[in-house]
Amino acid sequence: MTNENSPKHSPFLIGTGIFALLWTVARAAVQSVTIDEADTYLSYVAPAGPTHWSPSANNQVLNSLAMRLVTSIFGSSAITLRLPALIGAALYIAAVYCLVRLISPRRMLQWALFVCLVYSPFVMDYLVAARGYGLASAFLLWMVVIAAHFQARDPEARKADLWRTCALISVSGALCLCANFSFAIADALTALGLFLWICREQRREYLKILARFTLPGLAVAYFIVGSVLLSWPKGQFTWGADSLLKTITSLVSASLFEPNDYLLNPRLYHYFVHFGPFLYPLLAAFVVWRVVMLALGRQASPLTMICGFALLAALACHELLYKLYGILLPFDRTAMWVPLLFLITAGALAAAPLTSANGRTSGKALTAILVLIACYNLGCLRLTYFNEWKYDAGMKDVYAILSDYNHAYGLTKVSTNWRYVAALNCYRTMSGKETIEPIPGAPSVVNFYPPGYQAYVFYYPWDEDFVKKEGLKIVYHDRLSDAAVAIRPEVEAPR
Repeated sequence: MTNENSPKHSPFLIGTGIFALLWTVARAAVQSVTIDEADTYLSYVAPAGPTHWSPSANNQVLNSLAMRLVTSIFGSSAITLRLPALIGAALYIAAVYCLVRLISPRRMLQWALFVCLVYSPFVMDYLVAARGYGLASAFLLWMVVIAAHFQARDPEARKADLWRTCALISVSGALCLCANFSFAIADALTALGLFLWICREQRREYLKILARFTLPGLAVAYFIVGSVLLSWPKGQFTWGADSLLKTITSLVSASLFEPNDYLLNPRLYHYFVHFGPFLYPLLAAFVVWRVVMLALGRQASPLTMICGFALLAALACHELLYKLYGILLPFDRTAMWVPLLFLITAGALAAAPLTSANGRTSGKALTAILVLIACYNLGCLRLTYFNEWKYDAGMKDVYAILSDYNHAYGLTKVSTNWRYVAALNCYRTMSGKETIEPIPGAPSVVNFYPPGYQAYVFYYPWDEDFVKKEGLKIVYHDRLSDAAVAIRPEVEAPR
C-alpha cells in the first residue's frame, strides 16, 4: 500500500468532508437533547462533585471529562454538551480522509469509501450525540492511519520515525479505550495487528517496539480511567445480544436506517426502500469473492489482513466471553467498531491490484457496490433526530411549552413518560430560569401516571386514553416524536 501515485488533494473529496463536518455541527445545534445524553450530563457532568470518575458502563469517561470542561467554561446548552462529540467528529473525518488517500489513488474509490465511513446514518448519529462513540471511533481509525502513513514512507524516514509512530499508536489506542469501553477488545486486537505488522517490516528491536507500543498507552489509560477500572463493579454490561446474528442484524438495520423522503423524490425513495436491504449482503458477497481472488493470486495488502484479523478475532473473543461468562455480545451502538473495520477491509480489498480478468472484475464490482452504498447514505441525511432516540426529537419544544406555562401560570408539577424524564430534567437544569420541580422518574407502565400533577408529558400512541380519562387538555403534540403535553384545565384559570 502506498500513496505515491495519489493525487495531491481532491477538492471534491475535501468538500465532501467539510460538508459532513458542517452537517454534524448543524445537527448538534438543532436536535433536542436525548435520554442518554441527558443521563450523562445529569449523572457525570452537572453534579458539583467529581462524578465523572464513577465506575459505570454508562460513564464514557473521556467524553464526560471533556463535557465537564467545556460546560464549565462556556455554560450548558445542547451545543456545548455535544462539543466533545463534535471534536471527535472532526478527528474522525480527518482520519477517514487520510486513510482513503492512503488506501488508493483512485478518486472514485476514495470518495465512495469516505462517504461509506462518514455519511453512514449509523455512524453519523454518534458523531453528533454527546457520548463517547465518536471519539472512540476517531482514535481507532487514527491508530490505523498512523501505521499506514508510516509504512508508506521511504525506509530512511521510517527508521527515523519508528519510535514516535509506535508511541502515537499506543496513545491513540488508550484514548479509544478511555472514550468507550465497548471498543476495548477491537482496540487491543487492532493494536496487536499493527504491532506485528511493524515488527515484520522492521525485523529488529522487538522489545523496544513492544515497549513503545504499550507503555505510553498504559500511562494515558491509567491517568484517565485507572481508578474507574480498578473499582469496576459487577453486572454493568446488561445491554447486548445473545447471538452474532442479532449483532449483525442490528448493525445492518442501523446502517440502512430511513431514507429521507424530503431529499428523495417518490420514485427514488421507492428504490431506496425496496433495494437498500440488499446492499450489505451484496457487499459481503463481493468481499468474499475478492478475498478468493487475492488468495488465488497470493496477494493481500497488510491493511486488509490487519483490519480483517481485528474484526474476526474481536467477534470471536466476544462470542467466547458470552459462552464462558454470559457477557452479552455487542449490539447496535456497542458494536460500532464492526462496520468501521469491515468497510476499511472492503476498501483495501477493492484497492488491491490484480492483473487477471477475474481479479480486475472483482475489484470493479466491489468498488461499484461501495459507490451504491455511498449514494444510499447520502439519501439518508437527516437534521432533526437520532435513530435510537427518535422519541426524544421534540424535547426542546416540549420544554419550551412547559417553560411558558411556568412563567405565565405558575405551573411547577410535571409528570412524564419514562422516555422524557432525563431530557426534560436536563433542560430544566441547563436553563435554571424556571421554578418547575425536578421531574420524578416514571414507571414504564402503559397508561399509568401518578395523580395530582398539573401537566403531563406523554407518549401519544400509548397514553391517549389516559388523557381522555383524566379530562386533560392537549396543548402540544409533536408529530415526529409523538411526544405530547397535556394540562389540567384549571391551570389556565386566572390567578
